[in-house]
Amino acid sequence: MDINNTNNEESIDLRKLFTIAKEKKKIIIPIIVVCTVIATILAFVLPKTYQSNTLVRIKGASGSVSTYAGLAASMGFNVGGSSSASPDNYIELMKSREVLEPIIEQVDMPEEDKEKLTTEKFVKGYLEITSTKNTDLINIAAYGKTPEEAQMISQSVADNFLTLMTKLNKEDNSTVLKFLNDRLTIAKEEMETAENKLAAYQREKGIYSPSDQDKLLINQLNSYDTAVAQTRASIEANTAKLANVNAQLAEQNASLADTNVAEDDSIRDLRTAIVNKRVELVGLEQRFTEEHPDVIRCRKELDELNNSLNNEISNAIASQSVSLSPVQGDLLRSKASTETAIAVDNASLEAIQAKQAEVEQNLNTLSADSVEYVRLLRDQNITTETYTNLVKSYENTRIQEAQESMDIQVIDAANLPREDMPAKPVKKLIVIIGFLIGLIISSIYTLYEADKKYGLHK
Repeated sequence: MDINNTNNEESIDLRKLFTIAKEKKKIIIPIIVVCTVIATILAFVLPKTYQSNTLVRIKGASGSVSTYAGLAASMGFNVGGSSSASPDNYIELMKSREVLEPIIEQVDMPEEDKEKLTTEKFVKGYLEITSTKNTDLINIAAYGKTPEEAQMISQSVADNFLTLMTKLNKEDNSTVLKFLNDRLTIAKEEMETAENKLAAYQREKGIYSPSDQDKLLINQLNSYDTAVAQTRASIEANTAKLANVNAQLAEQNASLADTNVAEDDSIRDLRTAIVNKRVELVGLEQRFTEEHPDVIRCRKELDELNNSLNNEISNAIASQSVSLSPVQGDLLRSKASTETAIAVDNASLEAIQAKQAEVEQNLNTLSADSVEYVRLLRDQNITTETYTNLVKSYENTRIQEAQESMDIQVIDAANLPREDMPAKPVKKLIVIIGFLIGLIISSIYTLYEADKKYGLHK
């Protein structure tokens, strides 16, 4: 019974509303028409804004991180850290003053307005930089008063960012080149000294070809010597990298440089597993070639452990630095990865040298002349390999310093929008909104008149 009454009341109220609307149509229709006309006028009067898009792809990390990683990688070691930078970091750099201030100077506006225009306000008014989820693509959408201005802004962001990254690469590579150049001078002297001592001893003792027993022992020792030399080079590279990262962290926030996640339990366990796997790999390489299944398996397992370690470091940083900017977070990840890599290298060096000492006990079975010959030959091999690796790294770094930044690749250059197709205002949308506003106002007016006449709110 109550339900039927309610339905009847609603029907009566709706009929009353339609009645009022019909009675007041001479007012309601003009309201809708006026709102629609005003919206249409606004759609044609509002200044046009054009949109131009540039699509770029992130190709990899830059600067000292990639350079030091390349140095260690050329010596057979993983120095930690991410192989590619976060898109958020690149987006933040694209919004930096060094990228945007030259563009602001070219924008068509009064000089007094330019002086008041900050980069933050410019980004809000002229730019929309976004990354596509789960990809390495970044879209630079720029807005301008003319098609040419929109195209200029979009393309200039990509061009200026490339110039900035090239500048940063050159600065970082110059630091690395100085480090490598100093090491090259010392390494070359050590190599030449070792070669001269071996040659003099060969002439003195008449030893020019080792015996089969000597060869076997030399090959075993060479494997450990190579691993020791590579590990020490990796420690040097990572130490230089850590100093650079700490300096950048200090500029961001002095307290960040003291953050340490390298002693996390899971990270420490993975670090121990990596050390053991490295020692196992050195032992396998003494007996088998690089194509042997056991060597391939061991290398694959080592790569998996390194990837797990990097993931653990990223998770540890993420759990402790929710309030950090993307740049700070990436620097902290690099710091933690480098500290962990140094710890792994030091532990690996200690373990390898212990195995090396066991093999060196076999030197007691050789004659005094053979022992000295083996020692001198080892010194020559170690110093030659160290020097060769440093030369390769030096040349690679020089090439990297001389070329433009390879951090991003332009996939789609900035397009020139059509004159008759501005991005804003969207005329149809404005007209529809005006029409809807007219309907809302007329509905409110109808309700008001109905309440006044019938007291519908009672």
